[in-house]
Amino acid sequence: MHRGQSLYLDFLRLIAALEVFAYHLCGLPNTGLHRAMWNDFGHDAVTIFFVLSGFVIPYAARSREPDPRGFAIARLTRIYSVAIPCLALTYVFDRIGHGVDPALYTGLSPTGSPLLRLGIGAVMLNETWVSVQMLSNTPYWSISYEFWYYVIFAALFYLRGRQRVIGTFVAALIAGPFILLLFPIWLLGWLAYRERLTASWPVWLLWMAFVQPVVVLACFYQFGVQRLGGQLLESALGHEVWWRHLAWSRYVLSDTLLGFSIALNLAASKSLSPSLDWVLHRFRTPIPWGVARSFTLYLLHQPAILVVTALLSTRLPPNVRGITIAAVALAIVAIVSQFTELRRNALKPLVEWAIDLLWSWWTTATRKLGPVVARG
Repeated sequence: MHRGQSLYLDFLRLIAALEVFAYHLCGLPNTGLHRAMWNDFGHDAVTIFFVLSGFVIPYAARSREPDPRGFAIARLTRIYSVAIPCLALTYVFDRIGHGVDPALYTGLSPTGSPLLRLGIGAVMLNETWVSVQMLSNTPYWSISYEFWYYVIFAALFYLRGRQRVIGTFVAALIAGPFILLLFPIWLLGWLAYRERLTASWPVWLLWMAFVQPVVVLACFYQFGVQRLGGQLLESALGHEVWWRHLAWSRYVLSDTLLGFSIALNLAASKSLSPSLDWVLHRFRTPIPWGVARSFTLYLLHQPAILVVTALLSTRLPPNVRGITIAAVALAIVAIVSQFTELRRNALKPLVEWAIDLLWSWWTTATRKLGPVVARG
């Protein structure tokens, strides 16, 4: 992958993470900030993450992770170095925030056993068949989606014969219909990585393909495309099924449309790498610095914003409230990231041990299931 394209992918990931942060900062109570065009694309930013993931993961698998063991170790180390600490801090922050300003969490933090919820999230079952919210940490939903996309991809990419059939089927069965509903969006990223047609396009057409997401997102905002797509599904399925049972996949129509747009952008970026390097080279230091902390930013920002708001909002004048809450929340994320994704290699030996244990179990199980599948 060319340096310019790699820098652009990091830039896009960082911008998407910051957009989700701004979306929640301006949508949560008592921050003193409000939604506008620049911070109204929080859910759309998650779609960008899905397409980016589908684009980058096959590259990593082909270039750095030639076997399923290496792939699993890399993915699980990356995910769990951030997910577990952020789940624990969500619990701590919510306890503190509830103690100071319980009204702030009305409608944002579900009832029931918090430890049970966090346990379900820790094993990435929080969006499989039934949606379980991780206390006030609503952005956590997409990590479960991503996790099972990785598992399905690994089964398709690495396994062969009956192991591929069994592995893909089991992973899809566990993931459930709502995670699978958005899987084509992830696959669009994989398709953008593999396609070769854009290499023969003239430069003007490449630039049009590259910049068109700006027009698409402007149309989304101006015409309420996400809302219209949701209303169409709601009228077809009924409100209960659409809102409660589809959960975070309820905007699949508009998400898929945006997914095509972002996939086309990424496909074009492959042939525009030298130009992108020229544009972004002056940001070679801040972009990698920010993207190295972007996963923690995504997984911790909402509980951090809420606890800071609970502690400080009544003590701050309105004209500086929003910027102060944002600055303190970002500082918390920056500090926590020093002990999560920036130290993820410390988790690697434990992940390697767990993977070897699971692989031994899987190999034994598929040997026993093979004759059953053959007879069926």
